[in-house]
Amino acid sequence: MGTQMSMADEDRQFNRDQQVRAHFDRMTRAYLLSVLDDELIEEHRAGNGRHPSEPLARLLAWCQRRPLTEQYAVKAEADGAFRLVCFSGRRGQPPHYIGDERYATLQEARHGAFLRHVKDLTET
Repeated sequence: MGTQMSMADEDRQFNRDQQVRAHFDRMTRAYLLSVLDDELIEEHRAGNGRHPSEPLARLLAWCQRRPLTEQYAVKAEADGAFRLVCFSGRRGQPPHYIGDERYATLQEARHGAFLRHVKDLTET
């Protein structure tokens, strides 16, 4: 007496999963847009090594949950500068640079990636 799902049931379940994730993403984006302000961006820029506020922690968690192709990473260059890269999401394909901007410190580069995420959030 197995509980195997038919292909049609699997498709319906997959579609339902997608619908739930899309709904969760819409709700999360709406919340993040409601709390996004200059103070939140400044809190991230300052860093201060302390625990982030709840709105900033939620925004950072959203950034980390994004699909790999929508995330940004920091790459250290041979000259000591840092640049932002974006992943292709395909095995064997190297990441590509995002713009020509170079950052002097790792913290500045991380904040640059954060600002890219904020831009993505506000534009969609």
